[in-house]
Amino acid sequence: MQGLVSFAQQVALVLAVLLPTFLYCSAIGLFLFAAWGLWQQAQPQNPFRGRPWIPWLSLVLSGACASFPTILNKVNISGGSSVTTSVVAGLTSYSTPDTTNILGATPGDTVLNIVEAFQGFFQVFGAMTCFFAMMAWRASVSGRSNRQWGGCGVQFVFGAMLMNVYTVSQWLVGIFTT
Repeated sequence: MQGLVSFAQQVALVLAVLLPTFLYCSAIGLFLFAAWGLWQQAQPQNPFRGRPWIPWLSLVLSGACASFPTILNKVNISGGSSVTTSVVAGLTSYSTPDTTNILGATPGDTVLNIVEAFQGFFQVFGAMTCFFAMMAWRASVSGRSNRQWGGCGVQFVFGAMLMNVYTVSQWLVGIFTT
């Protein structure tokens, strides 16, 4: 079990390095696209004829990508969790939890111990899911994807639930044990 937890935490650390990279590259790209799109709207060969909101949406999403940890913190607080999100804090102060005594006194305690052991992976994967939900929403609004807008919202909500999987697990264990 310790090897699986260690592997999951190493994957989480890799994703924790990739996520800020994706976020800041997306923020720069969306900002440049928004500037180009706003400039193109003054040209006669405007590629956004009939869809003038696309450059503005890209500008707003550029800001959302640049301030993504703040957005995730607000989502976590709204969900009732005390999990805080930072771009670099988790990379220096993290150690793999000890799984030698993972069995609890009850099955509910065992589930919570297992979820707590994988919590670092769930948090990073949930944040990535929220980021990809934002990018999928932009693609569907721009007409490049055939997804529904509501599906991207559902993906974002489930990503937030993944980040708060320990809180959700406590809630579920409380329901099923009473």
